[in-house]
Amino acid sequence: MKNSEEITSLAYEILVDLSENRVPIHCTLLKASRLAMITNDSKNRSVFQEMSKYAETATFLVETFQSSVDAARDPNISLSSANPNQYLRNWGNSNAIERSALRKSAIERASSIAGYRSSTYEYSMNIYQKYRLGNTAETIFEKKRERTDPILTTIFPDINDRLNTIDSNIKSTRQEDWKNAVSSCRTLLMDLADILNPSTKELTNKTKYINRLKDFVSTKEDSDSRKKYLGNYIEELKERIQDTVDLTQGPSHQVRPSLESAEDIVLMTYLLISDLLVIYTYDKDIKSQDKKKS
Repeated sequence: MKNSEEITSLAYEILVDLSENRVPIHCTLLKASRLAMITNDSKNRSVFQEMSKYAETATFLVETFQSSVDAARDPNISLSSANPNQYLRNWGNSNAIERSALRKSAIERASSIAGYRSSTYEYSMNIYQKYRLGNTAETIFEKKRERTDPILTTIFPDINDRLNTIDSNIKSTRQEDWKNAVSSCRTLLMDLADILNPSTKELTNKTKYINRLKDFVSTKEDSDSRKKYLGNYIEELKERIQDTVDLTQGPSHQVRPSLESAEDIVLMTYLLISDLLVIYTYDKDIKSQDKKKS
């Protein structure tokens, strides 16, 4: 799919075209067809193309309606009768039926054009809002990555390889790969727990990694509200991961996580790691300041 900025820009351009009537409607419909193409909406791509063909002809007929009516005016014929009381009407040379048909056709085509304009505006507005919000979310996520990635690289020298593997699995069309992405997230959280809150036992208790992460938050986070929020967040992620793992275990291995579920877990894992590392770095800074004072 094309860059979201390009999609947002084209959708906005279409909205302006329609609201200000900047270009002929059939040209705007072709832009809408291109918008559908770059958003992988093949069905509406064809629909807008067909609408454009009809709209160009319809617009011409509507714009030339008055001249067509003028051409269909009744001929100026003078009739007379020797009887002063007789009313004469030129039935044989009237174009009233033709004018009525022209008027009806123009009204129908104008109505179709109005419908095209309205539906195209709504379609473009929905895409504009969707991708504009996406740009905002992407910007926020990128800011979070700028803060998180350097710390992750320090803790895990191989983090780029790990994240690339997760990304590759998520982009795959195979359900087995989506399962592997979820498993990689769990392993990453286990390893992070070993660093943030190592087990006191001689052998690290991997199965208790969620509890150790919650304990880490509880002892390092001063804000009760944020402590509660992170605790709930960790529990929710734990349940999602566990449900996915349970579904994918067993001899048959017939059940695999959906792509949407796997994507949610990957995103939640990264956001949780980011929040945990904020606490981690803050705690390290406090300890460093205390050492300097002493």
